[in-house]
Amino acid sequence: MTTDITMKNTLRARTRHRAGAILAAVLLSLLVVLLVGAELTRPIVQQRRDSRLAEDRQQAFWIAESAVQRALQAAVSPDYTGETWQVSGEALGTGRAGVATIKVEAAAGGSPQRRLVVQAYYPAGELHRTLYERELILE
Repeated sequence: MTTDITMKNTLRARTRHRAGAILAAVLLSLLVVLLVGAELTRPIVQQRRDSRLAEDRQQAFWIAESAVQRALQAAVSPDYTGETWQVSGEALGTGRAGVATIKVEAAAGGSPQRRLVVQAYYPAGELHRTLYERELILE
């Protein structure tokens, strides 16, 4: 009877040891799968960031171009010195707003020309935003 109990205890110890080894192998395999998955998703995340940045740059460019056209129409008046033009996200069709700062000032050297400076930010009011600048001399 003592031999049966000893054999049962030995069998239980082996079973526990085997179960622990299987659990360790499963956890190690899971860790490897998670690491491989993280490495596979990294380029996808980077590509998404890059495409978002390219979209923001393009949007800032078009806001600046529109602000130049707006300023050229308004600069017919010699009293026009500029403005801050808020462009809603709905108008842009993106859900994110943009802003353009338009400045019209006298050109250097006392000439009758005026200098137009446009700074367009997209998206407006966010920490990470794109700036596009334009500068023209108006006759």
